[in-house]
Amino acid sequence: MKIKLLPWVAIAGALTLTGCGGSDGLLGEDKDVDMMEPETGVEDPADRPRPPENEPTMTTGEEFLLDVADNPVFLRGVALAYYQDTAQMIQAIEPIAATGANAVRLMITSDVTADQLDGALSTIASNNMVAVVSLTDDGSALHCQEDPNAIIDAVNTLWLDKWIPVLAQDRYQGRMIINIADGWGPMGVFNASSLGYQEYVDTYKALIRRFREAGFKLPLMIDGANCGQDFNAFLVGRGGELLAADSEQNLIFAADGDGQRWDSADKIISANTLLAQEGVPFVMNAFAGSETGDFPVNQSDFMAQSVGDTALTVDASWASSEDGVGYLNAFGETLDLTGGATSLDVFIDRRYLEFMRVAPGSSNYAPNGTTGIAIYLMDADGNRLRLGMSLAKELRENTWNKMRFDVPAEIDPANLMNGATEFDQTAVTHVGVEILANGKADAAEGEIKFDNLNVFPGVPPMFTSEFNTDDDSEQWMVDGADSWVADGSLQALPTDGQVNYQMAAWNGDAIGQIDFSKTLNVTARIFLPEEYATDHAGMWMNAFGQFGEGWSWNSVSVGAAQLVPGEWAELKYTMNFNETVEPPSDIYIAQAFGLQVGGITTPKSEPILIDSFVIEDPSARPTKIVTDTQYKATFSSGLNGFQNAGWDGDQVELANVDGELVATVPAGDSGAVNKADVNSVPEINFGGNLTVKARLFLPETFAGSDFWIQFFFQSGSWQHFSVGAVDMEAIDYGEWNEVEFEITDEDYPEDFARTLSPQMFGFQYGDTVAGEFKLDDIEIIGDKVVDDLQPIYEQGFDTAASVEGLEVDFTLGALDAGSMVAAKSLGWHVVPFGWTATTWYDASALTITEDVLGELLTERGEEVVNGPHGITATSLPVIFE
Repeated sequence: MKIKLLPWVAIAGALTLTGCGGSDGLLGEDKDVDMMEPETGVEDPADRPRPPENEPTMTTGEEFLLDVADNPVFLRGVALAYYQDTAQMIQAIEPIAATGANAVRLMITSDVTADQLDGALSTIASNNMVAVVSLTDDGSALHCQEDPNAIIDAVNTLWLDKWIPVLAQDRYQGRMIINIADGWGPMGVFNASSLGYQEYVDTYKALIRRFREAGFKLPLMIDGANCGQDFNAFLVGRGGELLAADSEQNLIFAADGDGQRWDSADKIISANTLLAQEGVPFVMNAFAGSETGDFPVNQSDFMAQSVGDTALTVDASWASSEDGVGYLNAFGETLDLTGGATSLDVFIDRRYLEFMRVAPGSSNYAPNGTTGIAIYLMDADGNRLRLGMSLAKELRENTWNKMRFDVPAEIDPANLMNGATEFDQTAVTHVGVEILANGKADAAEGEIKFDNLNVFPGVPPMFTSEFNTDDDSEQWMVDGADSWVADGSLQALPTDGQVNYQMAAWNGDAIGQIDFSKTLNVTARIFLPEEYATDHAGMWMNAFGQFGEGWSWNSVSVGAAQLVPGEWAELKYTMNFNETVEPPSDIYIAQAFGLQVGGITTPKSEPILIDSFVIEDPSARPTKIVTDTQYKATFSSGLNGFQNAGWDGDQVELANVDGELVATVPAGDSGAVNKADVNSVPEINFGGNLTVKARLFLPETFAGSDFWIQFFFQSGSWQHFSVGAVDMEAIDYGEWNEVEFEITDEDYPEDFARTLSPQMFGFQYGDTVAGEFKLDDIEIIGDKVVDDLQPIYEQGFDTAASVEGLEVDFTLGALDAGSMVAAKSLGWHVVPFGWTATTWYDASALTITEDVLGELLTERGEEVVNGPHGITATSLPVIFE
């Protein structure tokens, strides 16, 4: 993997460092001239022990830690709080080894003596485990702190002075990793594009060089910022910058899995994907226990993902903008996919998104990539049907996207491929993935990855009318129009201003197929001729039902705006007569139901066409509601990326005061505050309903004024969307107020780019009173209903054979089958990683045993040790000699 380093990476300030043999500055003569070409280390003049020059150590590649025999090492162990009671804790090492663990994260503080450290390392070595020696403290200087002087002092006085007689011993060089500091680094940034990590990077670069100058060649482990949780510190080339500063090229990046950035499997996968691009191995130094903290993580998610997951990688040699390829996978049996669905995970290189300025001279960029990714099916007769396509500009860059397409009830001829004229949904034999250049730019290239190609069974509709036989109305009657069935449609030429489509019990038994005791979804595919355009604005529609011996009338209004003159449209509505019929028992006596279309002027020369009525029971399809906090700003430290959007000439001044966002404004100001890095928050998803919440404090001086405030988004294509104006009459001035806004599908503006990351999120205000107002706990919550069907076919691309078995179905443009066979390979979806669980012996809720000897495992400990992805199942021995 080649590391891409951005130009600004080469701009760095010098860091100084005191140390044995140093000069007046903190760094002495060891200033950073060119961080991408580190200076050769100089011999430390101090009279202190040095590791043997040629003693083998563990090393690192782009993705993995390697033992002295160059075998990949995946750490599986626990963190041992050795510093708490060294005499007692050393007794835990053998029980840890007895679980099959291959590593111990040995937590030490400045109170641990060299002899105590030597005893622990010797015991770990004798039990054939890797020692990850990690410096921590009580949080006063290193852990969750960002003062560079403290970590510099710790390296000079502890690592390279107090403990170096032990650390430099030859017997430990191939068995040890030095974790320089537990969770040191800037707090509250969590923004890959921020400049707030510069001091962190500069400090660690200097410390890396100090260890190398002292003769250490073994792996150095660097914790993420913000108590170890903030992996963004390694992104956007900073990982490459740290690696370039290491003459041994032997680094490991580490994170602590705690908090809202780690509280779902998807977030773990996203972090893993981003970190893999830095070309340095990644481990979880710790992960918190399930059901603890404000954003509880699931320890089983970390362990499940740590074993890794492979994917199909396609790296095409594009030759023209008309190129394309279809890869086909056989089911092995014929499947009926009527009403079914497909899904696919897709990872696409950033270059395919083709970011362009939104306007000449603008500093804002939006994706314009046209490369298409589609899923298609093949039936038993070789006919192909494209289910749907996503363009690169609709996908998120350098992360995994999930595509999902339903198998349509009615086939649109435009989606039939390769000259097919029909498609049999009841006899499907293959599923395929199609990649189309689709007019893309020549520079749009790179890897595209696919995984989890799943096919889901259909839930057949409760009732369907398709009008496939001429002159067969399938028991439908039409009033107010001349009607007939031809060319696959029920056709009605209005003779009156209202057309009634109905099915009645006296006309046959078809109505008996419908269970009106349930809430039902109806989809009618209707063509309204262009001739009706002048009527369209005044047209109205009702769904109706008549029930019981008294033929009680019930109706539901249907939005006529769904019809489009001159085009086919899918009219969707819900029939909930089960909630309105009185007495309720009458719902079981259905006399008639139908659809009324009114507001039509006559005469007309062209008929209204209906080619299908489909009635579905949504309760028949298993679903689940997914609700998640997609983003939350608590302002525990800093501004969390919020800044003046510049709309008011930079008059508003922002500050974090006591963990709250304080906006100081002059009288009459109108402007906006924007979370400028919101497009780097991959969790924000406009696919379903959203809730925006915040706490707002307005001083009493604002009461009675014209002040107003509202929240807003701007989409990935820069459409503006005001999501809620605060009701100023409901505000309690001088107190904190909870404000909340619901966003439903109907609220999004037309053409709002719901598949892209937002460009802006924040709040607007106007007509201010001179003074201050405050906000806190700004939160975006997503809530959507998703299918919970289990797939009937799964392709996880988990073996080389699964990639080899994927056939090249067709090629387009200048591509040929041979080159596209060569273009596919087995790659990583999730790169496997090591972990050391928190914690072996501790007084906290995270303890995994009831006693130091590990004889009594807690429920957590049972999963960590004996779970399906725990130590016993996944730990492999390490070669040390």
